[in-house]
Parts: sequence; structure tokens; C-alpha cells
Amino acid sequence: MATQQTPPGPRGLPLLGNTHQWARDPNGFRERCAAEYGPVVNFEMLGWDTYMVTDPDEIERILVSDSEQFPKHTDSNNELKEIVGDGLITSQGELWERQREAIQPAFYMDHIREYADIMVSRSEAASERWTAGETVEMREEMTRLTLEILVDAMFGRDIDIEERGIYEAVEAFQKPMQPAYQPITFFAPDWTPLPFLRKANRAHDHLHEQIDDIIAQRRAGRDADRDDLVSMLLDADTDMRDEQIRDEMMTFLFAGHETTALTLTFLWDLLSRNPDAERRLHAELDETIDGRPTIEDVFDLDYTKAVVREAMRLYPPAHEIRREPTADVDIAGYRVPEGSLIILPTWVMHRDDRFWEDPETFQPSRWLDGEEPETNRPDFAYFPFGGGPRHCIGHRFAMTEAQLVVATLANQWTLERQYDDLEVAAAVTLQPKTDVTMRLQPR
Repeated sequence: MATQQTPPGPRGLPLLGNTHQWARDPNGFRERCAAEYGPVVNFEMLGWDTYMVTDPDEIERILVSDSEQFPKHTDSNNELKEIVGDGLITSQGELWERQREAIQPAFYMDHIREYADIMVSRSEAASERWTAGETVEMREEMTRLTLEILVDAMFGRDIDIEERGIYEAVEAFQKPMQPAYQPITFFAPDWTPLPFLRKANRAHDHLHEQIDDIIAQRRAGRDADRDDLVSMLLDADTDMRDEQIRDEMMTFLFAGHETTALTLTFLWDLLSRNPDAERRLHAELDETIDGRPTIEDVFDLDYTKAVVREAMRLYPPAHEIRREPTADVDIAGYRVPEGSLIILPTWVMHRDDRFWEDPETFQPSRWLDGEEPETNRPDFAYFPFGGGPRHCIGHRFAMTEAQLVVATLANQWTLERQYDDLEVAAAVTLQPKTDVTMRLQPR
């Protein structure tokens, strides 16, 4: 039986609880709570009885060994389900198991090899759009690039992202989840006639129409040689309805490109601040790549991979994972009641000095064998892709994509930041608060 002891935590205000502290600075609030109160902290956020866990063994238990007792948080999941439907990221139970089984083959290594050419081709096209000496906003550039890659992989290279208005629709569709808009989005009633919400709703409908049209075209002219995700799901031996396939495509459009775009945006910022790391990256690319990058190069780009991993450590796009216990449980000696919100704060764990030497410092070499002192760091001190049965299905795709984008662009360009500080906001994902403007200098 679980202990009756309630975890410690900060005192809140009547009705508001700790929502005001959370809203002002989510990352700072979580870090202060972990430092002051220990491995399990209790507070009230947005009306939810919340328990933040920073014990890596307990995180592993929640995500891996006892994962069935800790499904996704119901309210948070329902909010996301209104946006993307019943796709892989929101479904649970037997439906999720069937979906995962149907989609998993698309991310096997043989398909990743095929997608690699898309990743490099689209990166080369992005590089060709750039002009020496011009300034670009890197989040916008990386979002467009990763969306182009994703659409090619999902629907095939014959889909014209511009003609179908997919980029503009995804941009409008995701705007309510951006830091500047999220408080309004959360508290405003559905019927509120705000322009950005109306535009997001129209974009949602437009994406549904485009995906339905693509699925109908695929069904009408089935081609066994197609290797895009839609065709694979249509050809799979499943009873997945078209509406379900559409929800899966909406899920990937919502979550499948933005996290990689954010990782790359933060990565370029970090390289611009750390010239020694940038020089070492360039040296590896010069030594390894002959012509255009290939999937075979990825296996030799150890430092490039370390740069990507370190960027995700310092700036994990998925800055927290939410779960909900199905019964009263004991976590690290404290009682956590059924139906409460459990937060596993990736941001806090990735910067915890219990596990990381100089945790605020960008040190890609910490990921290279023999270059960091031997540590007993637990597995769940670092979990940018989650863990357990519900770990990110596209993690191998994302890592390959990030490395090939970096290899292609950094082989041609040096990026110089045109701002002083980079502030971040913890919305649905971790995002820059302001433009990440950089000047392009050819190598």
C-alpha cells in the first residue's frame, strides 16, 4: 500500500494555486522546485493536482517497467486530441498498439536509408536559396526545411507543398500553441472570435481536405513501388480506416517536423556561441564527406551526432512528459493519488548537476567515448525522445535527419547570430521567444 505522506512543495494562492508561478517562468519554477523540495514535488497548476518527479529510477519505472499503470494524462491528452485526432500520439490501449504495429515498419533502417536522399536533397535546395551575406530567421528556415522533408516522406515527392498550401496551413494551425498565443488559447472559450483562432480552424479544415484528397488519389491508383508513409499504411494488412490514416498524418504534421526544426534552430545558436565546437564540426565534415552527404556518412559523423545530442540536452523540444496514475501509488516514498498529473521534466533532468559536469555548458565531447570522465549517469538523466513502449517512434528518423541537415548546411555555411541572448519559452514545445536571426557566410 502506498504511503500516506504527501510530497512537499511551494505554497500557492487561493483558486490559482501555483499557476501564476508556472506561467511566469515554467523552466525556472521547475528548477527551483527540484532544488528546494527534492525528488517529488507537489503543487497545483491550472487546476491540476501536480506531482513533479526528478528521481531517474522513478522516471524509468513510470515510463518503462510500470508504464501500464501510468498512461498519458487524460485532460492534457484530450486537449491535444482536439487538434490532431486519434493519432499515434494521443491514442491508448489496443488502438495504440495496432497503430504502432502498422506504422513502425516505416521507420525501420531500410526505409530511413531511402528517406536520407530526401533529407539531403531538400537541405541542398535550402542551401541554394541562401545568399552570402544575407540574414535569415533560422527557426523559420528550419521549420520550412523539416516540413518539406516530412511531406516528401509522408506523401511522396510528387506532392507540391506550395500548390496545396500545406506550409501556410501548418503554420496557421500551430500558431495557437506558440508561447505568445498559448495563454489566450488555453483560457479563451472555443467560440471566441479571435482572428488567429479562426485562421487556425480554417487551416485545420484545409489540412483535412488535402490529406483526404491524397488518400483518395492513392486508393484510386495504387502503386506497389511507392514507399511514402500513406502508401505503406494503405498497403499494410490492417483494417485502418481512411479517417484513422488522416489522423496519423495530422499527428505527424503537428509533431513530426517541429521538434527537429527546434533542435536545429537551437543547434545553430549554440554553434555560433562556441567557435571551437564549430571548428571541430567543420573539420569532421571536411574529413568525412566527399561530395554530398550520404546515409553511410552518418555512421562516421561521431562529432556531428554529439553536437545534435548536446543541443537536445540543453534545449529539449519535448521539455516535459505528462502521465497519470491509474491508482494511488508510492513514488520515492510519497503518496501520489490516482488521477493526478505527473510531470517528468526533461529540461530539469538534462541540466541537473547530479548527473552532468558543468550542465549549463555546451560540450558535445561529453558524448564521445574517452573524452569525458567515467560517470555513473543513470539512463533517465537524458530522455529527449521519452522512453519505454511510448518512446518516440520517429527518433531514428529525427536523428538521421538532424545529422544530414547539419552535414549539408554546415559543410557550405557558417552562421553568425545577429542577437545577444536567446530566451526560451516552455509552451507545448520549448521554443525561442524571439527571432533567431543569423547572417550567412560561405565557408
